[in-house]
Amino acid sequence: MIEELKRKLGAEAEKLMHELNVTLPREIRTAVERGDLKENSEYKAALERQQFVQARLSSLHGRLSKLS
Repeated sequence: MIEELKRKLGAEAEKLMHELNVTLPREIRTAVERGDLKENSEYKAALERQQFVQARLSSLHGRLSKLS
């Protein structure tokens, strides 16, 4: 039971790490290339998603360390 939970949390953490390191930087770079960041909703959404992913990863790492 605990091993299965560790596996699921680890898989989610891997997906989020990929999003944080690959997908979101690409989205942010694309949004920056479009110009004015003050009115760029894609840029703001990508930054908000980045903050959420970082917080979720922190939470997952905390849970995984408690399970270990």
